[in-house]
Amino acid sequence: MTTRSNTHGTGELQDWQAPQCGQPVRLRHQRQEPVSGVIDMRTDDGSVIWVQLNDGGGRRLIHRDDGYQLEAAAGRD
Repeated sequence: MTTRSNTHGTGELQDWQAPQCGQPVRLRHQRQEPVSGVIDMRTDDGSVIWVQLNDGGGRRLIHRDDGYQLEAAAGRD
């Protein structure tokens, strides 16, 4: 497992295969503002997730090698 698929927050996810559709998540990137939403879909190997962003932010496709840290979130925050 690479460090790119690990997170360092309170809702730490060990890898991107663990989160399931419908799970609230927060995505952090060192060059962008954090975003939160709900996993809409993901590939079987967990390398790609689609997140329906909170507050009408749309749907975003994110690859685990894009530099994001993935955290479980308590819900809409």
